[in-house]
Amino acid sequence: MKILISTDIEGVAGVTHVEQTRSGNAEYERARAWMTDEANAAIRGAFAGGATEVLVNDSHGGFRNLLLDRLDVRAQTITGKPRYLGMMAGVEQDCDAVYMVGYHARSQTTGVLAHTINSFAFRSVRVNAEEFGEAGLYGALAGEFGVPVALLSGDDVFLAETAPIFPGAVGVETKRAYGNA
Repeated sequence: MKILISTDIEGVAGVTHVEQTRSGNAEYERARAWMTDEANAAIRGAFAGGATEVLVNDSHGGFRNLLLDRLDVRAQTITGKPRYLGMMAGVEQDCDAVYMVGYHARSQTTGVLAHTINSFAFRSVRVNAEEFGEAGLYGALAGEFGVPVALLSGDDVFLAETAPIFPGAVGVETKRAYGNA
């Protein structure tokens, strides 16, 4: 069984401010470590659940956030740009399931650091009149390859938003939102 883990940073436990998502400061370096820790937890869980192969897609910003020297050596990584399929790169490699780790709620919600793709460019993204965030959009892309979303981690608003879209997925709440930071 092959698992693709797509890791973002805004939904990681402890990440609450935009400064933590942008390179060039100590807060970002701490957030990168937390992101790597959550990716490692997902990797361990995947192997414990029967995975024989795990791909980890670094899916935030410039796709170069994970601390690769701290990542579980059993996993293969997908980092850097340019990249085909963005946050879902790797799904085309005969994966059996996708884990979305450290994801966030869609734009215009009260989720922590909520946005859709780029908070300056998109207020709302709709498909067939239904609004989707990054998880919904990239989950649909995974579906085009016949790969189900099996795990979702992020804040409570993110989990409430995605539960109806991915009814069979396990949700892991990393924090509670009390307003959009």
